[in-house]
Amino acid sequence: MKKSLDLGNLLKEGHQEIRTLTDLLTAQRGVGQWTDPVQWAEHCRLLKGEPFSFQDRDYLLPIYRDNHPNVIVVKARQMEMTEMLVNWLLFNLSRHPHSTAIYTAPRADQVSRFSRDRIRKAIKDSPSLRHNLQVAREEEGKEAITRIPFANESLLYLVSAWGDFGAIRNIPGDFAAIDEMQDVQSEALPVIMESMSHSPHRRVVLVGTASEQGSEFSRLWDRSDMKEWNREAKAWVPSKPENKAYSGYHISQEIAPWILSLPPEHPNSIDAKRPPAYSDRRFLNEVLGLFYAGAAKPLLTEDMLRCRAFQLSMWARLDPPFRSYMGVDWGGGVGSHSVVWIMAQDEWNRWRLLYAYRFIERDLMRQVDVVSNLISLFNVRQCVADLGYGAVQVAELQKRHAGTVLGCSYVQRPEKPLERKDRQEFGERIVQFHVLADRSTYIEKAISFIKFMGKEGKPFPLLQLPWAEPSKIEWIIDQFTCIEREKAELQSGRQYFRYVHPEGTEDDAFHSFVYALIAFDATKMYGEFSMGDLFGPR
Repeated sequence: MKKSLDLGNLLKEGHQEIRTLTDLLTAQRGVGQWTDPVQWAEHCRLLKGEPFSFQDRDYLLPIYRDNHPNVIVVKARQMEMTEMLVNWLLFNLSRHPHSTAIYTAPRADQVSRFSRDRIRKAIKDSPSLRHNLQVAREEEGKEAITRIPFANESLLYLVSAWGDFGAIRNIPGDFAAIDEMQDVQSEALPVIMESMSHSPHRRVVLVGTASEQGSEFSRLWDRSDMKEWNREAKAWVPSKPENKAYSGYHISQEIAPWILSLPPEHPNSIDAKRPPAYSDRRFLNEVLGLFYAGAAKPLLTEDMLRCRAFQLSMWARLDPPFRSYMGVDWGGGVGSHSVVWIMAQDEWNRWRLLYAYRFIERDLMRQVDVVSNLISLFNVRQCVADLGYGAVQVAELQKRHAGTVLGCSYVQRPEKPLERKDRQEFGERIVQFHVLADRSTYIEKAISFIKFMGKEGKPFPLLQLPWAEPSKIEWIIDQFTCIEREKAELQSGRQYFRYVHPEGTEDDAFHSFVYALIAFDATKMYGEFSMGDLFGPR
């Protein structure tokens, strides 16, 4: 009796396993049977618990169905293009067994969020897709983030474009989705194209928010047929049909039904965002999805990415006899943060960033304590900190470190770029150690170091960013590339370039680098210190 009961249980368990396997195979066949990506999305995707819908989004259908090998989308903000990339990747990987897709975005945190919050959630929420997570878990032994295997032997790789992108060459890709293309360096696209050179599919989609006219993204857009949406005809009309390299789509908030239906007084309506509520640049880029050709941006993302040193990490300290230079920008403005920048020169006279820190802490005296400790830890030869928002902090640091810490005031005086201020105009002694620095001169000096050209006419940046752990340093990039250059005039009639940053952006890291350069030059007033031996011989 016991044996027959055991046999019965075994048969039940066997039937259950067969049923589970049958359900799995049925789901696999179902998800791969669709040849139309629009129908696939409607039948296989769930969004917020409801079947995926293209209602009132006729303009999306041709983009989904575009089979051109190179598709480029120039968009405004909030245009649902990230969801389009999710569908595009999952459809192609499901439709083509044994295929490989690559997703890339600039930062590691962007890639991680896309993997966790978009791709994995889309798979988990869909009954016809979620079996892939079990396959990935079994193969990877943990939650798959950067490499997701599928039940049909397809693979999805998710990588940072700001990381060591050369590794992509070893991945034989079939499909590639490049997100936030406006911030991806120009070298990334050829590497991806090379990785797909032997693929029978070889398709790439580039998606990004409009940025600066003349950027790499805008140059790629210029090579496309530049399609615009005709709302009356409900059709995409190419502006340059003779251009065949890229199938291009321009997506403005002016065609988004959920924005057009808002009353003018709504904060997310187009009217509410018009200048002066938004700057001209921001309105063109983020609302209209147009490239901006106004004030020049002296530093682009690709300039900063050339400064990456993948073998270098942040340092924890610097011991004697070696010395470093420190710059501190106190974040007193709305939305800004204090930043500490510590650097030293190597044998090629390049500035190597040793340590950078962005304060979340708002207590000024606690910030002073941290900076004071860093001065000792990194054997700082000279520190320069801005006086604009830091008079109290500088005074306290000078009590502890005397002339090692200099306060700095920016001035507009190009004929005398740097001056040590020992006395007031009426002969009264200055209490604080204090320098005056011509703002434009030192900003341009910082820019010239980053854009320096070597003897062969090739970029040889004189700034090295430690990129062994990108997540610790990526935040710096935006704080350098946000600055803009515009013409201004002195009372004497002499013209010069003035450097500003748009509202809503932070440039504290850039100015802390500038202050560190001023610190180095300030030491020339009373002696220099060579750092060449620190990093070894040439």
